[in-house]
Amino acid sequence: MLKVENTLNSNEGKGFVTINGKTRELFELTKLEANIELIVSERKILGHRMVAHKVCGAKGSGSITMFFNNSDILKEMINYIKTGKSPKISIQMYNDDPTSDIGRQEMVLKDVIIAKLLAGKIDVDSEDGLTQEADFTFDDIDGLEYFKTTEN
Repeated sequence: MLKVENTLNSNEGKGFVTINGKTRELFELTKLEANIELIVSERKILGHRMVAHKVCGAKGSGSITMFFNNSDILKEMINYIKTGKSPKISIQMYNDDPTSDIGRQEMVLKDVIIAKLLAGKIDVDSEDGLTQEADFTFDDIDGLEYFKTTEN
């Protein structure tokens, strides 16, 4: 049975971004989600009535929500528009809830492409902090550390 103390508090973690070799903490980060989706092809097999499936690849995608108070990535997007030179971006993230026995899990998302980024926003009806949401893709992933299996 799962011990409740081994469920993770999702705000116990951090994110870092590396842009063209320079790394900084994503201190403005409020939410980060990265997903791996398998690409599955369908195959018909003679004499078999069910369609069979085969994994033939994978793709990475995600979303990020940040307070709108840092222009590093926006500057790189504008530079791309002006010069055609795309920035090299990676995102490193970890979950580490000190109240849990399962430890820490840390991933590096490589070759990140931010598909949409807020350039500016004004909202007279909002009293909340200005945030931006962006979707991204990534082409590779490294696992630096994984959660431990615990005895329950």
